[in-house]
Amino acid sequence: MTQRAQVAEPRERLAWVDAARALCVLAVVVLHTTISLLMVFEPGPLDMTWRHIVDAMTPFRMPALSLLSGMLLSSRIRAGFGDRRVAASIASSEWLYVVWLTIFLVVALAVGSSIWLGQFGFGRPGDSLASFVDQLVLPRTVLWYVAALAIWSAILTAIRRVPPAAVLIVLSALSIVSFSLPTDGAEQYPNMIRYFVFFAVGVYAADHIRGTITRSPWATGLIAAGVFVVTTLTASFGPSERVDDVLTVPRDIAGALIVMVLAVALCRVPGIGRGLAWVGRRTLPIYVMHAILLDLLVMHASWWAELFEAHFARAIAPIVITLAIAAVAVAIHWLALRTPARVLFELPKAWTRRIMNVSQ
Repeated sequence: MTQRAQVAEPRERLAWVDAARALCVLAVVVLHTTISLLMVFEPGPLDMTWRHIVDAMTPFRMPALSLLSGMLLSSRIRAGFGDRRVAASIASSEWLYVVWLTIFLVVALAVGSSIWLGQFGFGRPGDSLASFVDQLVLPRTVLWYVAALAIWSAILTAIRRVPPAAVLIVLSALSIVSFSLPTDGAEQYPNMIRYFVFFAVGVYAADHIRGTITRSPWATGLIAAGVFVVTTLTASFGPSERVDDVLTVPRDIAGALIVMVLAVALCRVPGIGRGLAWVGRRTLPIYVMHAILLDLLVMHASWWAELFEAHFARAIAPIVITLAIAAVAVAIHWLALRTPARVLFELPKAWTRRIMNVSQ
């Protein structure tokens, strides 16, 4: 494959796919912003209302993001390792994970940590370095998703000849089991196990999902909403949490489809759809940088906290801070891509050429 073809591929993506990715990543930042604000202000009714809102987004946020990522990588993964693009994608995700985990460590050691970099804030550099080494295998930060993309892609590419139904059955079972895995609350490996099935659904059903939503978005949305309501009510009737765990897979797949249909609707609103799609093509810097920016805000809250003391300001604080963080991250990304610092966001070009076997 030529470099020209490789560059052209993202432009062929549907606008609603990128808009849906934007919704998911912004929802992640809103969640972490809401939690961060609880560290700055004494929790009041507005803060707890926001906490309930972001908790209610759980069936939509990461299932949709994982499924969308699978859709975008589907052709590469199903082509196998013979398609050099999948090797480049895996290497890129691994590179980004190590690079940004290193940045997390450096920031925590240099300026301190609060909540999102707390996994490195042990007071002694030796302990922080030990945590860094551990996290190369078992993530404990929000960067777990970057590592997961590399692992998920490699596994599905390696077993691409296994019937998809068999893979989805196994991954659904593992997703259910992940709720019972022991964890100290910071370890993120259960998330890597839980959301793998949604990524796989995106890989195996990419063409079907894309075609169905493009042709019949409203019918798809109604069916997905019906499944979501039925599974949610069924889980709420009984006293056992295990029933809820079992029903999360169909419920959250329906939730992911609802997000996509919402993105289709927003793309039909002049200005909004184009803006969301623009953000959706820049979700990487927002995702990898927002934890650092939030930690810095929490550690140095004196200069901005007074801005959100008023009732209305507190009500919109999570949205305002999320948009500000997204803007800063995108601006830094824009500047970095025009300097040697571009390696913070992409695999070095020499490595990419070697993997793709493309001559200079």
